[in-house]
Amino acid sequence: MKFNLMLFTMVSALISNGIHAEEQVQNVPPQQKTWGASIGIDYSRNGYEDNHYLADRNLALTATINYYLNSDTKFSAIISGRHSYDGERGEFWSDIWLTATRYNIWNPTDNLAMSAGARILIPVSEESIKNDLQTAIRGNIKFSYSLDHVIEGLLVSDSIRLRKNFHQYTTAGAHPLEEYRVSNLFSVEYTPNKWFFSTNLVSSKSWSYRGKSYSPELTYSAEIGYQFNDEFSLAAGLTNSATYYDPDRGPNPLENLFELEKPTYYITLNYDF
Repeated sequence: MKFNLMLFTMVSALISNGIHAEEQVQNVPPQQKTWGASIGIDYSRNGYEDNHYLADRNLALTATINYYLNSDTKFSAIISGRHSYDGERGEFWSDIWLTATRYNIWNPTDNLAMSAGARILIPVSEESIKNDLQTAIRGNIKFSYSLDHVIEGLLVSDSIRLRKNFHQYTTAGAHPLEEYRVSNLFSVEYTPNKWFFSTNLVSSKSWSYRGKSYSPELTYSAEIGYQFNDEFSLAAGLTNSATYYDPDRGPNPLENLFELEKPTYYITLNYDF
């Protein structure tokens, strides 16, 4: 079945049941809901001209179905796909993630809270199938500090994450595959009235099945948006990544992290049920 037809079928089914786009910020689930969901449609591109060989333009759909066990526990299924206009053109599925999040595990003060989460991957993407990825699991511990007493709507958080991949083989041809990845996500969020702003910095380090370590990576993102009502929100943002190389292997690419052509820019419309 064609991807476009599957997208239409999935959207129709999800609209009738409720959806939620993939969460960038995991807020405490509302107590009055048992099921919730949303859909996000976004267009992304980098700063190169449309006819440039490095141009990268995509139209994507992300849908999430949430189940709230109680006021502190949430389960989610995240499904997404995209249409690529450049490079290898066509329709592509992303891997499906099943997640569980537990909030308010530890609240030593009124402003500080600890949460934890786990997720498991169902491989459906072209890359995962090509590399014989059977599944992956990721766990995280997150600390959130509310600065409402300083500026209303300001929240700072830090999350430590560990991912373990399970491939059928340790290499894909001569290419070693990643087994472990440790990452740290630092986030600042500000939500004045119906506006929202967030900026994230992710640093990560990974190892292959044979113990080889890869150069650390740094990913930066920023987003600004507006919540029109309980259902609709619109946001625009950018994200970019760089790898720390040993100086003996060439120039440090961190200076490229904030170049205007390299980041991916996006605009997304979300509908919450």
